[in-house]
Amino acid sequence: MEATDAEEQQRWTGRHLLVAALVQLVLVRIAYQIDRSKSVPYLSTASWAILLGVGFGALLLLLSKKHASTMGLDPQILFFGLLPPIILDAGFNTQRKGFFSNFWLILLLALVGTMVATLATAGGLLWLGRRFTHIIELEPAEALLYGALVSAIDPVATLVVLKKSRAPSLLFNLLFGESVLNDAVAIVLAGVFQKAVLAKDDSPLTWRSVGELAAELVGIGVGSVALSATICFTSAYILKRSDSALKQYPTYETSIILVSAYASYVAGESFQLSGLLAVFFSGVFIRHYHVHSLSRASAATFTHLLSTLAFLSENFIFMYLGVSLFAFSHWFAWDWWFIGASFSVCLAARALSIFPLCAISNACWRREPVPCTHMLVIWFAGLRGAIAFALALNA
Repeated sequence: MEATDAEEQQRWTGRHLLVAALVQLVLVRIAYQIDRSKSVPYLSTASWAILLGVGFGALLLLLSKKHASTMGLDPQILFFGLLPPIILDAGFNTQRKGFFSNFWLILLLALVGTMVATLATAGGLLWLGRRFTHIIELEPAEALLYGALVSAIDPVATLVVLKKSRAPSLLFNLLFGESVLNDAVAIVLAGVFQKAVLAKDDSPLTWRSVGELAAELVGIGVGSVALSATICFTSAYILKRSDSALKQYPTYETSIILVSAYASYVAGESFQLSGLLAVFFSGVFIRHYHVHSLSRASAATFTHLLSTLAFLSENFIFMYLGVSLFAFSHWFAWDWWFIGASFSVCLAARALSIFPLCAISNACWRREPVPCTHMLVIWFAGLRGAIAFALALNA
């Protein structure tokens, strides 16, 4: 009987993957039409992926509630299989001049801004939970964990719109840079607060503990970049000193780069640093130090392979996000009071993490001030996406 159940589960898994592959083909066509269009799309590819995932999840629920409830995805597959290509591609395609010329503001928004958003979200939900009986009252550690995971932003749809509408480069660079570094900070914060939840540590936050947390984040960031640089410079040296005949084998050249980038991610996670930050800067280093040592065929192969892996990984994550609306429906009940409170608190926390920090940068060091219109777009672009979903699965 157990063998029969295992075989049936295997068949259903194969069907799930077949549907996922067919949906990917549909998304390829949709993305092609969006890229060819000169107008701003009403829905991005990520939005279409979510909608198609919702449709697939609803259909599966109608066909078999049993298999709909068992269709899950190991969070480790997300973190170690799907996210690295996306972040590596982001680092590889970063406009270095725009990123590093705005680096201090990006760092301020990503580091201090994420901490402010986390604390403000947690504080707001704690206050509302104690004041209104309709809203669930969280424990302090639970509120901080929730605040950390919903502070991970993913403005994919906004960046697509900005590209189509030819928005100012400053706005694009700030949004792009903040989103990448913010993800790394949010993951570290979520890990810290998850340990507190498991240890049932509800001791109140103090200025000292906040300072220690900030110092830990800085240390993790510096360590992650140093680790990434060490691995990538080593692989760059190997390519530079290799036999010139290696250029006739694009497979081997591409493999060296991909393995070194993935090694930086795995090493970052293994040493309790930030794998996402490590692999992001691996992309930056590869673009600057590796590509010029490659043959034209290898450079073209790596560029297209990386963008393809990132595209498919991102589509799969958002599609699974839509499917999970039904796949995990037996695990929870809809609490509309809490959902409404969370939405309002997230908007307020996002505003607190953007407007004051941009104003401080304008007053202290920026030669090109950030206009209020840019601040509004950055505030509104704080959408929650793949990272927040992966953290929620892992919590």
